[in-house]
Order: sequence, then structure tokens, then C-alpha cells
Amino acid sequence: MQRWRSKPLSLPIETARVTRLDIELEELRRDEGSFSAFVFLDDHVPPDAGRDYPTFAAAFSVFAHTRCWSGEGHCDWKRGPVSAFDQRPEHHLTPINITIDVTDAAKRLPTPTVDQLVVTIHAARLEEPELAEGVIRFASLTAVAYQ
Repeated sequence: MQRWRSKPLSLPIETARVTRLDIELEELRRDEGSFSAFVFLDDHVPPDAGRDYPTFAAAFSVFAHTRCWSGEGHCDWKRGPVSAFDQRPEHHLTPINITIDVTDAAKRLPTPTVDQLVVTIHAARLEEPELAEGVIRFASLTAVAYQ
């Protein structure tokens, strides 16, 4: 299992006034195979924490393959269009953005006014979970609060 922890994220408003709180993972890579991730709103999460842990916020899975069985360049998601008239859809391994609603978990936090939020993510491969290091890779993580 891979364990990833954010730096404290500043929230612009008190959690008591938040109507919705989202965590956004931008440009999440999916070229290392399928994986599942548990998201917690805490920086002291034990390695065996699950859905029943008090600061558990959400879980998500990403499905992708690890090996390419096709021709050369087939799994090169950085390649881009081959011409101005290329009408193919985005490559199936192009990084994606994921938005996770963590409102309920944030409201359950012990402190009623959280001005900084730490996000911990536990990720494991669906195949070979013991080799999970480096499975969760993304460009940035942000918290978006609505009132």
C-alpha cells in the first residue's frame, strides 16, 4: 500500500459555514495499472485504517492496464494528435481530474472550525497490492469550499 499525505491546505471559510467541501486531484496518472484509494481528512492515519476510521472521507478506484499488448506507441498517452485532422478521442491513459465530495467527513472532524485540512490517501494496486509504491501520482491536490 502507498501512503500519501498532503501539506496543510488552507480553507477560506470556517467548516461550520461550508455547504460543500471538495478535494480535487488534478492530472491523476493511470498508466501504472488499476488501483483503489481511501481518502482521510487527518495526518495521523494508521496503515490499517478503513471505512470505519473516524476521519475516512471517501474511496475511489481507477481502472487501467499495466502492460501494452498492442503495437509500438499504442500506450504512449503523451503523443497527442498525429495531424490537424486527427479525430480520435483522448488516449485511454491520459491523466484525469477527480473531484471528491468530503463535506460529511469534514463536518465530523473533532474541531468545529478547521482552518487547515490535511489529506491522507492510502492507495493499493488491485493486482500485487504489496507493490503499490508510486501507484498514485498527480499534479496537484486542492480543497474547494462552497458556502
